[in-house]
Amino acid sequence: MQTLPLFAKLEHRRTVVVGGGTVATRRVEQLLRAKAQVVVVAPEIDPLLVDWAASDRIETIEAPFSAEQLDGCWIAVAATSDDAVNRAVAEAAEARQILCNVVDQPELCSFIMPAIIDRDPMTIAISSNGRSPVLARWIKGLIEQTVPQRIGALAALAGRWRDRVKAALPDLDERRRFWEQTLTGDVADFSYAGRDDDAEEALDAALERWLGREAAGTRHTGQAYLVGAGPGDPELLTLRGRKLLARADTVLYDRLVNPEILDFARRDAELICVGKSAGRLSIKQAQINRLLVNLVGKGKHVCRLKGGDPMIFGRVGEELEALTAAGLPFQIVPGVSAVEGCAAYAGIPLTLRDEAQAVLIATGHTSDHDAGDLSAFRKGQTLALYMGVAHFATIAERLLELGHSGKTPVAIVENGTTREQRIVRTDLRHLDSAGAEHEIVSPALLLIGDTVRYADRYGWFNPRLVRHGLDDDSAQAAS
Repeated sequence: MQTLPLFAKLEHRRTVVVGGGTVATRRVEQLLRAKAQVVVVAPEIDPLLVDWAASDRIETIEAPFSAEQLDGCWIAVAATSDDAVNRAVAEAAEARQILCNVVDQPELCSFIMPAIIDRDPMTIAISSNGRSPVLARWIKGLIEQTVPQRIGALAALAGRWRDRVKAALPDLDERRRFWEQTLTGDVADFSYAGRDDDAEEALDAALERWLGREAAGTRHTGQAYLVGAGPGDPELLTLRGRKLLARADTVLYDRLVNPEILDFARRDAELICVGKSAGRLSIKQAQINRLLVNLVGKGKHVCRLKGGDPMIFGRVGEELEALTAAGLPFQIVPGVSAVEGCAAYAGIPLTLRDEAQAVLIATGHTSDHDAGDLSAFRKGQTLALYMGVAHFATIAERLLELGHSGKTPVAIVENGTTREQRIVRTDLRHLDSAGAEHEIVSPALLLIGDTVRYADRYGWFNPRLVRHGLDDDSAQAAS
């Protein structure tokens, strides 16, 4: 983050806009919507600004810029077509410790004017830090399509009730859960429909019901969300997963979860890493189970965030059993699995007519630190192996013993779907040496089968493809 987003209260506070043309007028309009006391400085001033001055909406100084004109102001805006004047305004503001925006010159700015969605009192600001205002406006358009026009009415209603709810529900977590439930149901529907009185009554009733449950000793129970974070790319997190992650009081996340995904959590959420690493001292699954049950039992909403899909080698069954035995509620949100994500981002079809009619998903690392049973793999299938980095030699040896050709295509997809994705194309004969020579580390998915050849042809995402030990025939891309 290059700049800290702030929402400044400018009502009745002096702001200076240097420039009297069209661009300056747009900045003045924004400042007036914030109820600022605007002073426009320029030798020549647009007639519209002159009219606004005549009606006492703004003050004008028809003169060249001088540094002392900034004395006593809170922010300054330089909006002239003269680079020297704009730079002088920025330097004078810096000397006085006044925040300054210089239009279309981000290198001179100490604050950025964002694209704004105004649903008073709800305000949404979008900024590219001055790099691409057009992109910021495009994003603004996307958000405007999804944000209800009357969401400001809902925010105003919540504001009117804030003190009353705070007094009735002094516990912060309890109060937050009340608002999360209340502002997404009938109260919101009535507000968006313009039925403000009905929204008020619905909010009153919701608070009474909530307090009635407390008086009756009915505990507001927590809940566990077992969410698949996907294989790495934050954009592959599902909408449902992102929504529940943003709602959680506590997030228990695995080592392979992309840290960027954790940015979707609430700012005040407790983030606890419970990742396990092979060969290293780390938290045991039984400890994770107890922690999850303990937190949910205390009324917390807990997001158990797992890489890929939680139902595929995520040990989710053990956590579900612990929650079920404790009588605690949960939800399961599937994710894009590592198999699906890595294969797609590497351009490898998992199934393909006449070449691969099935996908076999297995682990290359068992609880006995063995490579696992690979006897089910047949020609005409694609074999996807999780957690096999430490066992490349054993995997290759067993598959060769089972009669598979040494020229069977193999792809190692390291850090799949991320900016660090790397693909090593090899075959069974050279799998072990490929892992050693290219220093493959976890997370890496192993894909074996004839369709792997298509990575040469269909690779599209960050195609860092390396061939290792392939002869001319096996190195050829699929056609």
